[in-house]
Amino acid sequence: MIFDSLKDWRRYVPRNKASEFCQAIEFLRGFTPDVEPGKHVLIEGLIYANVQEYTPKAVSEAVAEYHRDFVDLQTLLAGSENIYYCPTDGLKEKTPYDADGDYGLYEFDEAQATACKLEPGNFAIFFPEEGHAPCIACCDNPQPVKKVVLKLHRSIFE
Repeated sequence: MIFDSLKDWRRYVPRNKASEFCQAIEFLRGFTPDVEPGKHVLIEGLIYANVQEYTPKAVSEAVAEYHRDFVDLQTLLAGSENIYYCPTDGLKEKTPYDADGDYGLYEFDEAQATACKLEPGNFAIFFPEEGHAPCIACCDNPQPVKKVVLKLHRSIFE
């Protein structure tokens, strides 16, 4: 897991796949708060973005998700939320891995999780098998957010 400012993204460029990673970041930088929600493809099967709009939920509703094929780079275009890093050792499986959707779910355990406040200008990267619980309110009166989840095939980092 990586949590940092978007201005420092160059620190994380994989040496053997710099071209694809740099293309992905330029693709991400093109998104503005008025972008339409939905799937936006840069390179089919390798790099795409899911743009989402929602109101963050209470931590009591959290579930920990993980992926096997794609790395998540998550950032907000508007609003703020907490996103939790969740080591999966010891977590109870809630939904078995679904290869078509590239996700599985675990029950969330806040005591074993680390919160990061996601806001426009910062980002979190979750590598395959790293548990994370996104979309969590960071205050008592959450406001709607607009998020980009950039999906990068794991081969970019191998």
